[in-house]
Amino acid sequence: MPQEKKTFDCVELKNRIQAEIARENDGLTADERRKRIRHELETSDDPVARTRRSPASREMTVH
Repeated sequence: MPQEKKTFDCVELKNRIQAEIARENDGLTADERRKRIRHELETSDDPVARTRRSPASREMTVH
């Protein structure tokens, strides 16, 4: 069977996203990174952030 040409490279996308996040976090302390992530989760309309803010998720979270 001939191989189909890939139209999407998930590894390349992952590497690009990780590099962007590394640039954004460059120079931040671990505490500053945690605060930034917490702020983004509290204010984002992303499905992951909304799930994290749900009451069921808060019950399972250990601080």
